[in-house]
Amino acid sequence: MIITLTTDFGLSDPFVGIMKGVILGIAPEARLVDISHEVRSYDVAEGAFLVENTYRYFPEGTVHIVVVDPGVGSARRPIVSVLNHQIFVGPDNGVLSPVLQNEVYHITNQNLFLSTVSKTFHGRDIFAPVAANIAHGMPINLVGPRIMDFMRVPLPLPRSHGDKLLGRVLRIDKFGNIITNFRRRDLGPNFTIRVEGLPITRLCANFSEAEPGEFFAVEGSTGYIELALNQGSAADRLSVECGAEIEVESGSANH
Repeated sequence: MIITLTTDFGLSDPFVGIMKGVILGIAPEARLVDISHEVRSYDVAEGAFLVENTYRYFPEGTVHIVVVDPGVGSARRPIVSVLNHQIFVGPDNGVLSPVLQNEVYHITNQNLFLSTVSKTFHGRDIFAPVAANIAHGMPINLVGPRIMDFMRVPLPLPRSHGDKLLGRVLRIDKFGNIITNFRRRDLGPNFTIRVEGLPITRLCANFSEAEPGEFFAVEGSTGYIELALNQGSAADRLSVECGAEIEVESGSANH
């Protein structure tokens, strides 16, 4: 059995290790895979982006724990979702939006929780033990009642604004590449992407096609358009952060 973990906990604190200890105490045969623990703090949209772009590469039966949870301890619900024979465990705050369809359960079975549930660490006290029990063979419907009123917050789509298309930065990766919410179809043959006043007009097939120090666009492995600086950090050079607005000017883009 495989259990993946995606969080905004980072690795300087013991939170991730503690969650793994809880999981292994219930399902010692589990294989644990870290997707990322460097989601920007409280950034539910970035967590959802990672969910959307990673789960399909895992086999059926994988259990995914996703904890980006600024509302921990509040009235927001813990949930389990099932999609394509994979299971997702996390808060009902939009972070699981890409995998919420018809089979979603509200986690209410307190017998699955640790004996004491903290108001600030549901990753340890609720999500880890629930995921471990499911991976260990427990029927999913034992977590609690099925629900239909779950929270779905889709990733933002580009929008037309006059003769421009306005988009957003979804994520900045470790190399400083700026992942936008544009797709290749949004760029016409003579496009200009503007970010922080810089025009980018070249779409490269790969990173090595650009000259050292050149800003360019590339269709990344997720299928989204990325803005990059060859052998440098585009995000650092342009002082761009997640959520920043990006413009595309193109007379023939498919809007």
